[in-house]
Amino acid sequence: MIKRLLKNKMALICIALILILVFMGIFAPLVAPNNPYENNILNKFAPYSWQYPLGTDHLGRCVLSRMIYGIRPTLFLSLVTMVGTISIGTLMGLLSGYFKGIIDNVIMRIVDMMLSFPSQIMILAVVALLGVDIRNVIIANVFIKWAWYARMIRTNVIKYTDKNFILFSRCIGSGEKFILFRHMLPCIASEMAVLATLDIGWAILNISTLSFLGLGVQAPIPEWGAMLNEAKNVMTTNPIQMIAPGVAVVILVAAFNFLGDCLRDAFDPKEAEI
Repeated sequence: MIKRLLKNKMALICIALILILVFMGIFAPLVAPNNPYENNILNKFAPYSWQYPLGTDHLGRCVLSRMIYGIRPTLFLSLVTMVGTISIGTLMGLLSGYFKGIIDNVIMRIVDMMLSFPSQIMILAVVALLGVDIRNVIIANVFIKWAWYARMIRTNVIKYTDKNFILFSRCIGSGEKFILFRHMLPCIASEMAVLATLDIGWAILNISTLSFLGLGVQAPIPEWGAMLNEAKNVMTTNPIQMIAPGVAVVILVAAFNFLGDCLRDAFDPKEAEI
């Protein structure tokens, strides 16, 4: 599987791009050319230059430096959201698909109830209820999205429930916990990897969208969605200000989506040939 993934040029490009962004986010104080919080109103809307490679915004702050520092909330908070969503969804999906019966009915009815409401409206409602804070945004995303992943993972678990190696493990007296975490979990690992990769792109869009609406990361913390929110106020006087964060969000989400497709093809090459 790893060899097939490494032979895919698109996968290598996406992985390299993501690793570069992670490196820049971690070492932002060393990589950023200027202080992202330093205001200089006399230098607002400065053009591209060696000192300001992407110019300055309406407050005279370096756009490139704010883009680099914005990787942290945009990408890293999306990773936290993904981990929480996949963890809860995997646990609920495993329990529902493996034990079936009343456990399956209870979990699936909760999932049906969660999925009956539009996810974006529910996220806005949870944030409005808990208050405007990035932690509440993460809680809202995890609370709403886990149900979709629980249903997807449950479907994959059901495929392996009656496989010979699972039945043999039951016959020799292996405990349910051993079967779930030593047999079932590795079997659905490929599906989880693909779902996790796609979930990061979804989380990035949600965090950026809520920050754009003023419900996520708050000023003056640099975040790509919040930078777009600031840029819309000067769209007529300096439309270039919105190009950098807008393009960055599109490229990063596309990179994770393409990587998810490459992982799917690497795990299931027969499906890629169809």
